[in-house]
Amino acid sequence: MKRTEQERQAIQKFLKSVDLFKKLSPSVLLRLANNVQEKLVRSHEALYYKGESSESIYIVRYGEILLENVAGQSHVYVGSGQVLAENSLISSSNHSTSAIAVIDSLVYVLNGKLFLQLASQEKVFAQNIIQMMGSRMRENLNRSSHKDSFVGLRRLCVHVPLEPEYHFGEKVKSFIDEYGEVTKKLSSAIPISTFKGMDPTQISEYLTNLRNKTPLLHIYFDESTSRMDLHYLVVQSDFIVFWEDEPEKFYKEKEEIIHFWKSRIRNFEGRAIRMMESGVRKSYLPQDQSLKNFYQKDTLARYLVSKTRGLALGGGGARALAHVGLLKVLHREGIHFDFVSGASMGAVIAALYARKNSPEEIEEMIKNFFGGLESAFDPTLPVVAFFKGKRMKRMLKKAFGDQRIEELPLPFATSAVDLQTGKEHIFDQGPITEALTSAMSLPGAFPPYRLGEKLLVDGGMINNVPENLIRSKGADVVMGINVSPMQEIVPVKLFEDRNTTEKGFFRYIWDTLKYPPILQIMTRTITLEGREITRLKRPKLDLFVHFHLEEFQLFDFARYQEIIDKGEQEAEANLAEIKQLFS
Repeated sequence: MKRTEQERQAIQKFLKSVDLFKKLSPSVLLRLANNVQEKLVRSHEALYYKGESSESIYIVRYGEILLENVAGQSHVYVGSGQVLAENSLISSSNHSTSAIAVIDSLVYVLNGKLFLQLASQEKVFAQNIIQMMGSRMRENLNRSSHKDSFVGLRRLCVHVPLEPEYHFGEKVKSFIDEYGEVTKKLSSAIPISTFKGMDPTQISEYLTNLRNKTPLLHIYFDESTSRMDLHYLVVQSDFIVFWEDEPEKFYKEKEEIIHFWKSRIRNFEGRAIRMMESGVRKSYLPQDQSLKNFYQKDTLARYLVSKTRGLALGGGGARALAHVGLLKVLHREGIHFDFVSGASMGAVIAALYARKNSPEEIEEMIKNFFGGLESAFDPTLPVVAFFKGKRMKRMLKKAFGDQRIEELPLPFATSAVDLQTGKEHIFDQGPITEALTSAMSLPGAFPPYRLGEKLLVDGGMINNVPENLIRSKGADVVMGINVSPMQEIVPVKLFEDRNTTEKGFFRYIWDTLKYPPILQIMTRTITLEGREITRLKRPKLDLFVHFHLEEFQLFDFARYQEIIDKGEQEAEANLAEIKQLFS
């Protein structure tokens, strides 16, 4: 590539300002200027990947490059004047990190052979290399000792109103001020008109300067700027947030706006967000499936900085009522979640939480529906199961009606197991009653739920604390609550001698028919198997909380108030650890 004298002088001047090339003679700088190659790395493209062989070093002219997993930190950025890959080249090793452009970046590429040759010939250059590597080592030590997980994270968000909005900037600023604690007040908002008249190089340089001062940069369209202007800046963003308050209005104009950006932004589906302020979950936009929808601002704030919270409520029959006690404590402490999942009876509590029922409302429903849960057991000849399950289904229908999962204010998921294939069937859409009936069909106790060709039973058999169901939806930090015994305090007695129980004859017969020994054996076997599966789940959770409820049995629903109170006590005992995770 032939360069003009003016271009060579500009490169020489820039290289002279870089620490690695300081105090080098003009002839050496000229040689470098003649040999470096320019490489434009577009936003979200890789300069190189971890494990690739190192044959060059790279000097950032302008822009920003993200280095992943450096000295235990997930986010380390390098900008103008900084050098990459010299260590790998000198040690003849593969790249230990990946380097990804976060905004359009111009990089000078210097051939590795020339770099090593100059290092052996030029004493000053060799000294500069030693000093740079020493400085790099000190930086890595400082990063590894830093306790703040937020350090290094940078995000660029562009906010676009989908409706005529005369005070949109105030809305975005209010959003940042209200949820500043989520981002530790490291956010700022500027109008997109600030960049009017800048060329792409100037925009990249200006963005870098801004992001060095404010890691979380929010750029919003203001009324003085055409919505279709400055598309170069928008395509640099990590997220583009479309704000909508009235989904039933202006849908043709909205479709035009979204189509414009969708045709220009790579990975639009992964970066485009719609914030629905009204909370209305219905959309009139054909492209709705390409947008990630949010209905609560606190969830959006956490999503933008990868801090969304997930709560996985474990199954355990009547013991799962302890989750209500947990929700009481969480509500009192102001700890809210963005995603929720549950297994078996834990799924019922999770669905009520996702519907935004208060802990008091949930407790009242349990008193009404489950306070005398023996009445919900409808015994039958044990050909397929001991109970018909029709009464339980009616209870669920009364609680949820025809409501669908996708209509819930919070994303919710549960699962069941297909008896015929052994595979997990995930419920994250469709009728809530259908999902919960399937999730609660404990084998032997209730008949399998038929869904098309599938025969579905309790998902807790293979996934009793279902963190994966919400991890896959975007939950970053997940707490799992286990209510099933991990060990016995005293040996479990499956068969009782009437003489030792001091029960009357008819009471003994009634209790035996109500909860026959064969059913006890089946549920006990399932409990033991599920215990080992839960142990394997533990490392996958950011926080695993085990509630000690060994004194309660699987079908002790009549003791609902004791279990709820015990759940509240257990939550209090673990509160410090919970608050530390979600502070």
